[in-house]
Amino acid sequence: MTSILSTALQQLARFTSIELFFIAISVLATIIITLIGAMLYIMLAKKNISNREAQLQQQFKYWLVSIILQDADKQQRFEIPEDIKPLVHRRFARKALLAELIRLKNDLSGQSGDNLIKLYNELQLDRLSAYDMRNGRWFEKAKGIQELAVMEQKAYIDEIYPLANHRHPMVRMEAQIALVYLLQYEGLSFFENLKYPLTEWHQIKLLQLLANQPISSETIVTSWLNSPNPSVVQFTLKLIAEQHATQFQNDVISCLSHPDDAVRRQAIACLGEIPSEPAATALRTHYTNESCKVLQLTILSGLMKTGTAGELPFLQELQLAPDESVRLAAMKTMQHLQQQA
Repeated sequence: MTSILSTALQQLARFTSIELFFIAISVLATIIITLIGAMLYIMLAKKNISNREAQLQQQFKYWLVSIILQDADKQQRFEIPEDIKPLVHRRFARKALLAELIRLKNDLSGQSGDNLIKLYNELQLDRLSAYDMRNGRWFEKAKGIQELAVMEQKAYIDEIYPLANHRHPMVRMEAQIALVYLLQYEGLSFFENLKYPLTEWHQIKLLQLLANQPISSETIVTSWLNSPNPSVVQFTLKLIAEQHATQFQNDVISCLSHPDDAVRRQAIACLGEIPSEPAATALRTHYTNESCKVLQLTILSGLMKTGTAGELPFLQELQLAPDESVRLAAMKTMQHLQQQA
């Protein structure tokens, strides 16, 4: 009797396990099918949105081209075609129009660009950009800041300024670029409280925005050279070099003793762009105090730009240096200066 009961229980257990296995397979298959269906739905929805945006932008295109070509009267509003009037009050269509305006404005300046800004203001599209700027998602926030800058919305500067120290790098980068784009040197006031380093790429972008703008204040530049943020000092040295601002020569020489290697390297490069006898003397003097071999070699390269025949005795002494790379660099610089003499 016991053996029969045991056999029956084993068979029941086996049957239950198989049944549970098939149930699990069915549930898993249902989940997979549901996920695939959801993905297809999302893809189709995105495609429909993209198609709708393309249709709207095509519809806006001819109107915007006519606006670009107009010799606009500042006191007169642009005329909106009858087929477009209903669209400018619908959020989706307004966003499509905004995207097209930004795209065109990035490629246009002068009267054409001014017309696009005027239309942007008339339709109060700044509200959409400001809404994105205040959004909690970083990519929406960065997009909103960029739009406000492109459309020269200085009324939002007070809101943009705190974002120059935002924790997300893309947000603060867009905010910093916006401030400089709108205010030039005055926009760099965020340097005073900058908590994060400026990346090399970001420094290049800021320098591009200031390329045709002469340095406006010697006092503020001197304060940047004394910033506790090494990347601010580095940027300022690049700015001085690009502007060939010889009036800051003594301040640049002081940066040769900066504790940060990158700053010292930039100071050496900067002195090469504002060549003078004091600059060459400072580089030659600093050579023996420089603890970084790479920077010592940078100094020897810098002397090619700023040095004179007066550096030849110093370079001849380096021909006796134990380091071969130093001897070669000194010889190369010496030959260059001899050819220039």
